Amino acid sequence: MEFQSEAQQVCYNKIAIWMKDLFGKFPCARSDIPGLGLFMNSALVEVLIYPWEEDDAIINTRSYVVKGVEITPELMRFLLQENTQMRFGAFGVDEAGNILFEHSIVGSTCDKKELEASVKAVLEISDEYDDLIVNKWGGERALDRLQQVNDT
Repeated sequence: MEFQSEAQQVCYNKIAIWMKDLFGKFPCARSDIPGLGLFMNSALVEVLIYPWEEDDAIINTRSYVVKGVEITPELMRFLLQENTQMRFGAFGVDEAGNILFEHSIVGSTCDKKELEASVKAVLEISDEYDDLIVNKWGGERALDRLQQVNDT
């Protein structure tokens, strides 16, 4: 794993310990971006650490809620309306048309309770909405994608 700044590395080291304490095991690390992953039911959440400005980092908690879904005006309207009710985070659509839910916090001021709130919010929302979206509009949840990989 390669860090782009000292602040990014310090932040990663801090949250890796907290993630283990909070969720009972050390989540798997990504190889391309410093971060950790955690499964809950059918949702996969990544906690990614990005450098920010010269001496700080951003903790971005995200989940690819549904991949392979047709982005329709009805689905977009639904996601935008749901965003108005969210306390932490928001839905978005990436350049490939995948639906994600994410929340970001500043690394240097983050404490363990704030990290826990961010991760739990993204986990719970993703786990609830992946089924809802797939049942109405199609696509695949993180668990579906993992099962396909394991079956091959």
